Amino acid sequence: MMMLKMMNPFGSVTDSIPGVGGGGGDDDEGESKEEQMEQERLRQEAIKQAERERRDKYKKQEDEREVMRQSIRDKYGIEKREDEDDEDDDDDDDDDFGSSSKKNEEPDDPVLQAKAMAEQQLNNIKGQVGEKCSIQ
Repeated sequence: MMMLKMMNPFGSVTDSIPGVGGGGGDDDEGESKEEQMEQERLRQEAIKQAERERRDKYKKQEDEREVMRQSIRDKYGIEKREDEDDEDDDDDDDDDFGSSSKKNEEPDDPVLQAKAMAEQQLNNIKGQVGEKCSIQ
């Protein structure tokens, strides 16, 4: 055994690292499959709870900013501008973590963009030709 360790440069290292080489192959450390699944579920639940708390914190901060903005608008007589992309309509859908509920109106594919542009130009030309034909 000693001779094998001398020839293998990592021979002594494998004994000191758990899960590598030498000692048994028990990675679950005495936990059953149900216990591991329960721990994973609890971890996911903790992540979701932290995300909810983070959203609540930033929503509260944004509400405070909006109150300040409104006081400035009132002071200077400025009307509130309504934006279409206003994110005040946030729902607490935790299942949509990280996904956007808004659809992208323009396709990301350059071929589809070129096709749409060509169709638009064709329709413009047809409209112009139709106007010229009806004027004569």
